Amino acid sequence: YQRRVRGCHIQCYGGPAHLTALAQQVTTVLAAMRFYSDPERPANELLVPYIELAGRMGWDPYIVRRELRELDRRVVPGFKTSVMVEFKDLSFHVHAPGNLNDDEIDEVTDYLYNRVIAQKNSEIRRLRELHSSLLSVATSTHYDAACEVDPERDAALKQKILEYFTETAAEDRESDWEWSKPALPPAHILSVVQRDIRAFIHKYSDLPLRGRVVARILQGIPSPNYPASSWGRVRQYWRKHLDVDFDWMVRCASEEIANHRLGGRF
Repeated sequence: YQRRVRGCHIQCYGGPAHLTALAQQVTTVLAAMRFYSDPERPANELLVPYIELAGRMGWDPYIVRRELRELDRRVVPGFKTSVMVEFKDLSFHVHAPGNLNDDEIDEVTDYLYNRVIAQKNSEIRRLRELHSSLLSVATSTHYDAACEVDPERDAALKQKILEYFTETAAEDRESDWEWSKPALPPAHILSVVQRDIRAFIHKYSDLPLRGRVVARILQGIPSPNYPASSWGRVRQYWRKHLDVDFDWMVRCASEEIANHRLGGRF
């Protein structure tokens, strides 16, 4: 273990607008404002338990600490005042890397991957079954539905909805249903998507990007780490490729991220 301070006090002398502008530049500050804003503290101050924040976001605490230390030297456009950064609250930081060998790590990774794929297929199957059930009782116009109630359609829909919410996990795992992936767009469209992925990774290389993160942003799927309130303003990429297969974009983005980290050419 190592002795570390666990808290970081940030104060922007330029007021609340200064802190907001700083958060737009530094992802760590943006995440801290999202999780640790205290209405009882002045609006230009922020107390960040950075060790907890790093664990919550899946970040390296040493990199987060270094980024916070550099805030007092960061220049925010439009503000001449500086940022005060003070670390406090001594604590012990315990790092437990684990004792799994390579075969055990591969086994755990394969299990988690297969479990995620099975869960995804299960949810897609159930959503498609519910969609089919709704289509089976739907009418061509709202006028037909408003005329009179069809008891048979009503009972059938209620039964389908009941089955959707009462299906057990065991029954779900026993299903051998597999969904067919949509066809990929033409090659020239895929090349455009690939170019956008490369440009995105190059522009936001300072963020802890993964293939799934990039694919979610390109299809406008928010997450706690990348909320729509922040990334929805990045119109250059947000929801830009809704018509491209999500899994393909995940694989493509993962390959591009690996090439970028290895110093490969774009």
